Amino acid sequence: MRAFPSFPEAQKKQPLDQKRHTQVIHALQRAALQHREILLDLGHKKGIRLHYGAMMSMVEIVTFLYLYWMKLKPEQPEWPLRDRFVLSKGHGAPSLYTALQMAGFIDPSSFDRFRSLGNILQGHPDRKKTPGVECSTGSLGQGFPVACGIALASKMDGAPYRVYVLLSDGECNEGSVWEAAQIASNLEIDTITALVDWNKKSSYGDMKGRNDIEPFAEKWRAFNWNVTECDGHDFVSLSRALHESEQGKEKPSVVLCHTVKGKGIPYAETHHTRSNFFLEPEHYREAMEMIAAQKKEITDAGA
Repeated sequence: MRAFPSFPEAQKKQPLDQKRHTQVIHALQRAALQHREILLDLGHKKGIRLHYGAMMSMVEIVTFLYLYWMKLKPEQPEWPLRDRFVLSKGHGAPSLYTALQMAGFIDPSSFDRFRSLGNILQGHPDRKKTPGVECSTGSLGQGFPVACGIALASKMDGAPYRVYVLLSDGECNEGSVWEAAQIASNLEIDTITALVDWNKKSSYGDMKGRNDIEPFAEKWRAFNWNVTECDGHDFVSLSRALHESEQGKEKPSVVLCHTVKGKGIPYAETHHTRSNFFLEPEHYREAMEMIAAQKKEITDAGA
């Protein structure tokens, strides 16, 4: 059993400061490293292919949302006032499951039978199987429109919860994304924050030179969304971007998170790989050694 940090409700949804919130930042950094260990162990011990590129680039984003930012009651997964999260890039499901475990929604033993018949953790998120999953996703371009619909319901009901949705940049090739973005803007749905895992790569290589989405930020602005950008692996940067995005009224908001595909796996960071691949033993060891070194750095810094 791994222990993960929890933070007082009064402390949440506040931007972090590097000097004033050192202990909080270090706690989140350690949690993100443990998150990566779980993902690495999952594929290595089971000897299966996983979407490491997609999973690893989103680690800090979902760690931050589930441990620090969102209003949740894991003991009551259907709590009416909870913030909602939709993983539109459904192939990153193991990272979502890890965040749900860290937050207390699911038991770690569920990972023992990952992708097994009858288990609550399948290859893509399933709302009917997994506590804490708000929307069944997998087909790219599907989750984002659903999230916009949930946010519209929140706005119409005058409910206090907010909706967060994580997309990939490659997913923004889908026409349904821009149709939903247009509708959300026209309806002034200001209860949603979309986060884009902007690692500039898709399953088959760099976005640039293929069906590229640039100029990306300008496109969201043209659709009349509030746009902020951040380092998607830095908790201070994430907190400030999210805080800024939630101050706007009468517009939906998007946070463009600059990330590295395969973050935390040195081989994947520096070599072209498909998103879905088998992690070779030497690459697993190299990644785990890097995590151990990063943990030591945090300890040496006085965490």
